[in-house]
Amino acid sequence: MNKRVRSLEELRYVKRIGVKKTKAGFEASIYELTARAYLAMLLNFINLNELVTRADEATASAILAAVIYTT
Repeated sequence: MNKRVRSLEELRYVKRIGVKKTKAGFEASIYELTARAYLAMLLNFINLNELVTRADEATASAILAAVIYTT
């Protein structure tokens, strides 16, 4: 389990937000999903052809700018 969480943390899909004491007295990290993770999940469900067809000019321009900026 720790190897998977560390991998997700390195890829910036989760981030550590705190530490919690367990009943056994150990410390356990608390994680939350990042915006990158939410975007990945959303893009997994979106039909990109439908998005491009439905997007107005301003939305298409904003998406294009974001994609160009990150490459």
